[in-house]
This record gives sequence, C-alpha cells and structure tokens, in this order.
Amino acid sequence: EKQGMLHPAPRGFSFSHDLIARSIYQEITPARQRVMHHRMAEMLEEEIAGDLVIAADLAHHAARSGDPALAARAMVTAGRMCLRFYANDDAISLCERGMGFVAGLGDAQRICLTLELCDIRLNAAPLEDWRAAAIEYTSLAEQALDHGALSHARLGYQMAAYVRWQNGQWSDARRDSLLAERITRAASDEAHILGMAEAAKCLLLLERDLSQADAMAMEAGSLAARCNILFPVVQATKGMLRYYEGRLDEAIEHLEDARTLAKAQGDRMNEYMANEYLAMVEVDRGDFTAALARCEPLVEIGSRLREGSEYPFALGLRALCEYSLNGSDESLAEHLQVVREVDAKARLTYLLNRVAALDIRYGRLDLALARGAEALQLAELMERPTETLLAHLNLVAVKGQLKLPGEGEHLAAIKALMTGVVARWARERAVEQLTQSR
Repeated sequence: EKQGMLHPAPRGFSFSHDLIARSIYQEITPARQRVMHHRMAEMLEEEIAGDLVIAADLAHHAARSGDPALAARAMVTAGRMCLRFYANDDAISLCERGMGFVAGLGDAQRICLTLELCDIRLNAAPLEDWRAAAIEYTSLAEQALDHGALSHARLGYQMAAYVRWQNGQWSDARRDSLLAERITRAASDEAHILGMAEAAKCLLLLERDLSQADAMAMEAGSLAARCNILFPVVQATKGMLRYYEGRLDEAIEHLEDARTLAKAQGDRMNEYMANEYLAMVEVDRGDFTAALARCEPLVEIGSRLREGSEYPFALGLRALCEYSLNGSDESLAEHLQVVREVDAKARLTYLLNRVAALDIRYGRLDLALARGAEALQLAELMERPTETLLAHLNLVAVKGQLKLPGEGEHLAAIKALMTGVVARWARERAVEQLTQSR
C-alpha cells in the first residue's frame, strides 16, 4: 500500500493497476493458480447470500479452479443469484457455462446439476422447444431416481408438469405432478413438503382432483409447521384453495404470506404468482380499486422476468381494472392481442371473461359477444369448469339483450356445470345472475 501497488477497496484491497495484477498472476505457477482459485471459490460459496458481485467472483474463481464439480455448483449458485436480481441474460450465460462443466462429471453429479441448471434456464427465458424440454426433464428425473436422488427427481417431474400445463397438455401435467409428489414420500422433509405443495398447486391450476389437492396442501402445511420450514408455494397453494372456495379474506392472508416469503427468498416466479392471485381475488370480488393497486407490483415484477406471458398479462389486468373504473377500453384490445400472441390460453381466458362482463355493463354488446365466445372456446378446450361457467353466463346475458338464438343452450350448460366442480364465488355469481334474469 505504501508503494501504491494496492489501495483500499470495499472488500479488503485491490491492485492499483491491472498490469500489476496481471504480472503477479503470471508469476504464479498454473497448479498454484488453480489451488488459489479453488480456495477463493470455497470461501465465496460461504458468503454469497444477497450479493450479485460475489456471485460473479464465485463464478470466475470456480471456473479457474480446475474442479469441474465446484465450477458447476458455482454456476448454479451464481445463476440463482442472477435470477433473484432479474439478471436473466447473465443467468442464461452461467447456465450454458455450467452445462460445459457437468459434461465431465460422474453420472449422479452430472444428472443432479444438469437438472438444477435446467431449472435456472426455465426461469430465465422462454423455451425454444417446450416439448423437447419436457421430455428432457422427465428423462433426467428418471435417471435421478436410478441414483436415489429423490429431490432432484421431483424437480425434474415438476418442471415437466409446469411446462406441459403452460402449453395445454393437461393430462400429462397432472401425471407428472402426481409422480413428483409420490417420489418425495421417501425423501427428506423439505422435498416432501415441496412435492405435496407443488402437486396441489398443479391440480388447482388444472381444476382436477380438488379434494386431493386440499388434502396435500393441508399435509404440506402441517409438516412445514412441525419442521419450521418456510416455502412460499405452501402458502400460495393455501391461498389458491381459499380463493377457489370463496373464502377470499383468508385467501388474501395466505397469498400475502406467500408474497413476503417469496420476496425474501428471491423466488421471483412465486412472488409474481402470489401478486397475480392477490389481484385476481380483488377483481373477482369486484373491488377494482384494490385490484388496480395490486397490479402495480405485478407489472413491475413482470417487466423484469423472462419474456413469457407474465408481463403481457400484468398489463392486460391493469387495463382491465382501469376499464372498470373509468369505462375506457382504449388499450385493452392491444393487450389482449399480446397475451393471445404469447399463447397464454389460461391467462387470456381469464381476461376475456372479465372484459366481456365489463363490455356488458357498458353496453358494448357486440364486443362482449365476440370476447365471450372466444373465452368459451378456450375454456372448453382447457376443460376449465369455472371459466366455462363464466363464459356461458356472459353469453346468456348478451344473447338475452340482443334477442339472439342459443340462450337456452347456454342456460342448460350453466345448470350442468353448477352440479359439478366450480369455484364457489362463481357458483354464487351464477345463482345471483339467473335469479335476477327471471
């Protein structure tokens, strides 16, 4: 320091010039360099929490350590840190580097680390070929099972279920999700809790086997409480169940817990989902002022996530709330089209049904008819009873006012749906609407 070669830095000292650092580094033997990089990487692994700069340093030193397992683990750790701070391009780059390191590892390490890297890639960017990705995830899950890596097998099946749900393979998504839960029964408490909660969430998203979803969510919550383990997905699933049951105040409480946990843990996708359902709860109980306030963090998070349907849906939901409050639908058609283009069928159906209801309120019956018909087609395609019921309700109202044929068919469909499994708040809305129309 006295000679001016070093100067104080936020973390210890740094060289005053790159030439000095390079000269000293080149005088160290390659073997010694690897040893020093290895030790630095080990030290940085212990202090990485919450610091993106340390994540970059960890990746740098691990890559030069000569230890491919350490390097691959470092890419996973640094990649997750990048996701926490929305550095998605950096996460993808680290994932690609990590794939290079895992190639030379033994089977068990290679499979487990590949699954973790795939999880980072899935959260960082849209998939180019979702079918191939789903097949890859299930193949890796099977291989993880062969090696007794139950938590990683769960991860593989859960990723496959999520991808298939996103792209309309409902039966396959259900199968993979239940496989993930079944695998974790003999795994660690953490893996079992995650397996049950994720499977319950998937069943809810599919509106399938809801009693089983409720049982799994309750068991996951009880086990998590006994083990003092906090996972955002546990609270999110409870909130989704309460939303479906029409217990909306309780849904808000669980979803707020999920949002807080996800934010604290840097789990941006679950943070988005919690905010998404918080806004949806307010929309479906008719408090559009509260829903609009909920949309602001949703738009912020969505704008920084991967380029999927999250940001377009957040903008569409905000435009929906503004339409309800001021009667202006200037930007709605554009937002709906973007959601349509990213092929987010579930989210598009949700928006179309609510927008059609507002169209009816404001007397824009031709728009309501077109949007209601599209929502019905999508809801039936996805086999979503609640959204199908809402679409029929909108079409009954429109056709009744326009004196169009087909009203009776919609009424018959509504009565049939109400004897099955639909969200309680939707059932109550149907009863109220049908009572008023008599």
